[in-house]
Amino acid sequence: MSIESIESIETIDAIRSIAFFAGLSQEDVSLIAGFTQPKRYSANELIFGEGDAATAFYWVRSGRVQVYKIGPDGKEMILHLFAAGDTFAEFPIFGGEATYPANALCLEDTTVLRIDGPAFRALAETRPAMLLKMLSQFSLRLREFNQRIEDLSLRNVDARLAKYLLSVSENTPARAAITVQKKTLAAILATIPETLSRSFRKLSQKGMIEMQGHEVIILNRDGLLRLAEGP
Repeated sequence: MSIESIESIETIDAIRSIAFFAGLSQEDVSLIAGFTQPKRYSANELIFGEGDAATAFYWVRSGRVQVYKIGPDGKEMILHLFAAGDTFAEFPIFGGEATYPANALCLEDTTVLRIDGPAFRALAETRPAMLLKMLSQFSLRLREFNQRIEDLSLRNVDARLAKYLLSVSENTPARAAITVQKKTLAAILATIPETLSRSFRKLSQKGMIEMQGHEVIILNRDGLLRLAEGP
């Protein structure tokens, strides 16, 4: 079997695992594979920049991608972090926007599937059932954004940090691995590194967590939950 055939099979298998495409027919998956390409990027390499022509959306096969904007004051505002299994940049494609509204940066060596935007839109226009299946996934993403806006506007930094630690320790209740730099985590939580460090110290002093290198040992999960859900 040729390398091209192997890559084609791997691409089809990957497309089947994309949540947006769950339940699609073999024919639909094969058609999508026809305009999908695997792409590899190095750490700190931009996939696209704000204002670039919106020509594709992406699915992360491995690695991590940070989507962010630069504010008028020059500060970086992180909108989302995407890891293996996540899709991103679909909103400009599905919404018919001409350019990307933010930047996408690889935080480490990353492999993605690049799904051609115009080709996908042309296919979707002939497959209304495909669009209906995708609506539920869009609804989930919108709820996530609404929750993030609520967190940033109604909760203090301590509560935001508590919620973050709970979210990254769902599969390891006693440990929360911090896989991003402190300045990146601070940007995610809409604060500055100094304030974030104070919040870590507060949670440690209250006996909720203990720091061990890049891991946080969770000593009082119920206390974190009360803090995260509080005002």
